[in-house]
Amino acid sequence: MEKPVSLDSFDLKLLKLVQIDAQQPVAEIAEAIGLSTPACYRRLRRLRETGVIEREVAIVRPRTLGWPLSMIVMVTLEREGPSTIGEMMHLLDREPEVVEAWNVTGDHDLAVRIVARDMESYDELAQRLFSANERVRSFKTLVVIRQVKALGPIPVE
Repeated sequence: MEKPVSLDSFDLKLLKLVQIDAQQPVAEIAEAIGLSTPACYRRLRRLRETGVIEREVAIVRPRTLGWPLSMIVMVTLEREGPSTIGEMMHLLDREPEVVEAWNVTGDHDLAVRIVARDMESYDELAQRLFSANERVRSFKTLVVIRQVKALGPIPVE
């Protein structure tokens, strides 16, 4: 289990701002939260080193790179043992079209977000990953019509 990191009000304000725009100049962030630029740099470095800030990435619109379709696939496995789930997660992790995957509770074992160029390419992927896989009992595909809310910042209060 991860050891909790002590965060004060400056850390929380800093986290709120970098979740919105991680490329904002540190001097601007420092001014906005009432710290000196060097103090802000030190806090950012500590938040990265302790894993509070896991990573900083560019969020690219899939459609701009030729991935207009997005699906959420709910997967039920034949067995729920750690090795079966681990094997499936490893298989999903290797597929570039699988952009997110979670081990979940409830009626299904996995929730998987997939991007596709067209329905035919999704069908080929689904056949390979799910239909032809002896670990998979069943799967249900939900085609995303429109994104209501993009990945948002974690609430910082």
